[in-house]
Amino acid sequence: MSHMVLWLVVAAVMALIEAFSFGLITMWFVVGALVAFVADLLGANFVVQVALFLVVSVLCLVLLRPVVVKHRNRGHSAEPTLVGERGVVCETIDNDGLTGRVELSDHMTWSARSATGEVLPVGMRVEVVAQESIKLIVKPCEPEA
Repeated sequence: MSHMVLWLVVAAVMALIEAFSFGLITMWFVVGALVAFVADLLGANFVVQVALFLVVSVLCLVLLRPVVVKHRNRGHSAEPTLVGERGVVCETIDNDGLTGRVELSDHMTWSARSATGEVLPVGMRVEVVAQESIKLIVKPCEPEA
């Protein structure tokens, strides 16, 4: 009896698992099952089919997964951070009053909060110590020597 149905079921189940997990793990077993299916079509015995399934699946997992993951993640970079940048307070920073803006060297202004909780007046030079989404957390700059 042919094992074609077995290999098609294995391929389908692995494809479904991959479709819901996106882990790029089980898709290689789909490839292995399809190779075993073709081997069955060509008349290979069941032991050879199982061996092909395992060898092809593991080889694809080990050799191809890193390449696919690399290409899948291409273009995704860590969100840029402004920590360490220096700027000038252009709207008084008052955490209690929920006000404050800072202008950085690129002339962009950002909503800002004081890291120390103190009110920072317009014109004060500050340094970004943290970033929470689009709000900068700043502290007064140390005087330059």
